[in-house]
Amino acid sequence: MRKLSNTHALAINKLMLPLISTLAYIDDENDINTYKMYADDIAHNVSALCVFNTTLDAEVLHDNIMRQDTCPREHFYTVLQYIEDNKLINTNMFACR
Repeated sequence: MRKLSNTHALAINKLMLPLISTLAYIDDENDINTYKMYADDIAHNVSALCVFNTTLDAEVLHDNIMRQDTCPREHFYTVLQYIEDNKLINTNMFACR
């Protein structure tokens, strides 16, 4: 594990926090399962960011984002791309090429 600089950690937080707040797109206000799904996605990403802020391990954050369903994973594409563009993980783990 390679710990990141505060500059990279701050940049990742600045990218990820606003994305977390816009993750839920409710198209059927009467479907409780949709709300549950988005609540789980939001909780997953908040937890992933909290772990990242404790460990500063970009590889774990990248992996946590990649393990999600397609929609939330694509929602955080800019975070994945930042991690990869700045070579904060090994190139064999890149997903945004």
